[in-house]
Amino acid sequence: NHLTVLGLLVFEATVHRHQLYFRLYNDQKPPPFSIIFQGITRQHLDLGILPCVKYFINFCFYKFGLEISLIVAVNVIGQRMDFYALFHSCALLAVLSRRRRKAIGEVWPKYCCFTAGLMVLQYLICIGIPPALCAYPWRTAVQPLTSNVIKWFYLPDFAKNPNSSFIFDHLLLLCSSLQWQVFEEENRAAVRLLAGDNVEISRSLDPSSFNQFIPVNNFLHCCYLDMVKVFVFSYFFWLVLCLIFITGTTRINIFCMGYLVACFYFMLFGGSVLMQPVRYILRLWDWLIGYTCFVIAMKNLL
Repeated sequence: NHLTVLGLLVFEATVHRHQLYFRLYNDQKPPPFSIIFQGITRQHLDLGILPCVKYFINFCFYKFGLEISLIVAVNVIGQRMDFYALFHSCALLAVLSRRRRKAIGEVWPKYCCFTAGLMVLQYLICIGIPPALCAYPWRTAVQPLTSNVIKWFYLPDFAKNPNSSFIFDHLLLLCSSLQWQVFEEENRAAVRLLAGDNVEISRSLDPSSFNQFIPVNNFLHCCYLDMVKVFVFSYFFWLVLCLIFITGTTRINIFCMGYLVACFYFMLFGGSVLMQPVRYILRLWDWLIGYTCFVIAMKNLL
């Protein structure tokens, strides 16, 4: 594993040095954003399937890095299922409670520091203290803790070392650090001209007046990219409801009742929900996202 990481670092340094030499030799300036395909900007996104794919290869994390980081955070909670996963659950709730992207960007550096500090603390726990110094009180007490409790609290132990695999925690720290960089980059005018802005739509708008704020033409020209847009914007709502229904029916417990209620509520009003004011639509999804985070935290605790 160490040789693989070393090889990747050497490969990255080689590519970086080669690009730097090529630009200096040809008197070229480096792009304001780290991209793969040169010349692909926000204006190329709606020209066809191939330019769209190139754009998202260049700026996928710029557009969806926050969502990817949150998915990795939930994956860390599901993989750990211990006391420290509760900290991640509380941090996830604290971040999502800010709701707006700009507010999340303000608190995101604290979240990155929290993730890094938690990794350092877990590393120190895995090292522990020398066995010759003293024994841990949870093993030498009159009523010592059981191995399962020690494992759940992730306490240092001589009998059975804590699980020292931090691969998912490392991925979370990596994604959150990259997203911190994205929050800084999206405030630069050069990056916004190249990749587009990440400004949220106003919550006071009416969906019937959206067409005057959309900078691209209608996607009803029957090309392949327009077909993809029709699927995403017309049927993705129902696909999400299917996932909510599957989540509520795969297990029989009290938490699944909330998913079923949410699914039937959205199905009761159907597509008319999407014609409501933006503030009303986002409030419904905020409640659903908040309930999902609450269920994740409670399942981990139980």
